[in-house]
Amino acid sequence: MASLAPLQAQLASLHAYIPPLLTPVHPHFPFPLVDIFGAMRLSSVVNWMATDAFAPPEPATNGTGNGTSEKPSSGKKSVKSKSKPRASVLQECFGILVVVFGGETFLAMCSGTTPSWLVSPKVPLLFSLIHIVQTRTPLRQLLPSRPSLAVELPLAIPDAIGRALLLTRFSIVPLLHAPKPSLPLTPTSLVLTPFILAVPFASIIFSATSFFSPTPKLDTPAELKPWGWTAVDSWLPVVVPALFLSLIGPVNGWPTGLGWSEDAGVIACVIFTVVAFVARAVYNFGHKKEQWTELLLVPESKKIKTA
Repeated sequence: MASLAPLQAQLASLHAYIPPLLTPVHPHFPFPLVDIFGAMRLSSVVNWMATDAFAPPEPATNGTGNGTSEKPSSGKKSVKSKSKPRASVLQECFGILVVVFGGETFLAMCSGTTPSWLVSPKVPLLFSLIHIVQTRTPLRQLLPSRPSLAVELPLAIPDAIGRALLLTRFSIVPLLHAPKPSLPLTPTSLVLTPFILAVPFASIIFSATSFFSPTPKLDTPAELKPWGWTAVDSWLPVVVPALFLSLIGPVNGWPTGLGWSEDAGVIACVIFTVVAFVARAVYNFGHKKEQWTELLLVPESKKIKTA
């Protein structure tokens, strides 16, 4: 459509900011910023899962189980609560690698290709080492111990950029430009390939097995529970690939579309994902005034006790 040509040109011009994120930061440290941030972000989420940071705080009790709290009597030392056990570092690293490479390995088995982690161990080592440094060294004291609006809202933008690239540039584009596609190019394969990379194995590790707890147990995946499909991580990996293909199509395997360039389509999907992730952060963590006060660094007024 000619009326959308200026918009397409503006979006395509913004794509110039993407290649620096995909370029290794140094010849001796051959990892792009998108991988480094992804490893740090995933490690933080795993650490919160392992330490029950998402669980609601337990009410203080006075030993009678009635939910009331009492000050310890004079002359008696208060007993410090023991820290809860957590999974071993090897268990957590294995779970992270399943989340990152599980979908790729499954697709490689379906197509008869070799997964990247068998060709080079660099990325698995990056994710494992970053998790060890962030959770088993003194550096963990500098990182947020639980999610909040002040943490999630700023991180929503780089998080969305990485997710949109996974669902477009790193999944659909290689299929479209492969000399000999490893999978047949159909609407189903073009939409399900990014979905498989993003959802099933993360769901298995995080919710179906509670793998980051000391004693994993089987449960229904969160996505399959009532209203589980409304979670952003459930529907986004289907909507974004379909949106991307509808913008750049018609292409081999997708018969309709607006005929946009891939660069413009990627940026449009990035913007859509940013809006979804920011809305999720506000919905999950922005429903209390105190959370916005913390985000805006507004000092709370001290209350004066009166007799």
